[in-house]
Amino acid sequence: MRILVYAVLGCLALGGSATDGSCGPILNEIMAGPASDWDGNGAYSSRDDEWLEIYNPGPGSLTLDGYFIADEGRKPVYGFSGTLDAGRCQVIFGSTAVAYQRSHSMSIYGLRLSNDGDTATLLHVAGADTVLVDSYTYNVYEAGSDRSTGRIPDGSATWQIFDSINPYTGHVPPLGNGLAPTPGASNGGSPPPVAVHLTTWGQVRALYR
Repeated sequence: MRILVYAVLGCLALGGSATDGSCGPILNEIMAGPASDWDGNGAYSSRDDEWLEIYNPGPGSLTLDGYFIADEGRKPVYGFSGTLDAGRCQVIFGSTAVAYQRSHSMSIYGLRLSNDGDTATLLHVAGADTVLVDSYTYNVYEAGSDRSTGRIPDGSATWQIFDSINPYTGHVPPLGNGLAPTPGASNGGSPPPVAVHLTTWGQVRALYR
């Protein structure tokens, strides 16, 4: 199997655009250090409550078959299916990856997002070729408890830390934006007007009702 490293620059070289959907979905938000029940199953798990989000910048809907989330060594840990409409995102929890791995008789790893800094990877497999569509390397402070790092607005080149639960006070980019992590929802909005201590995903969701 050949691995073709296109990523964003390679996508442009092939005549596509990393922001028009012609090269497929892109990584949009990542949480490597969950400390709460983010998948909503009623129990906390450092493996199952990790999550990663992809986004379709458009202009059209995308068929997701053949796209895979992979670990830093480019070993697939989750395979997509179905379609994703333009301007929409899809979140994959560690528990979702575990269910996929079990159904495909794979070793059970979940998303394998290290808290010590890591690289999340999005691949496309077509025949004998494996194309690196997108990747994001995050630092250890981005993987602090209940912090996510994402593009803001959705699909843009700017990454920030969504840190309302666990504020990041450092000065090394990406910087914190005071917003709550938003798995499966739009990356945007204004910081909560009142500082509150949030301990569960249910409390985070309540801010946006």
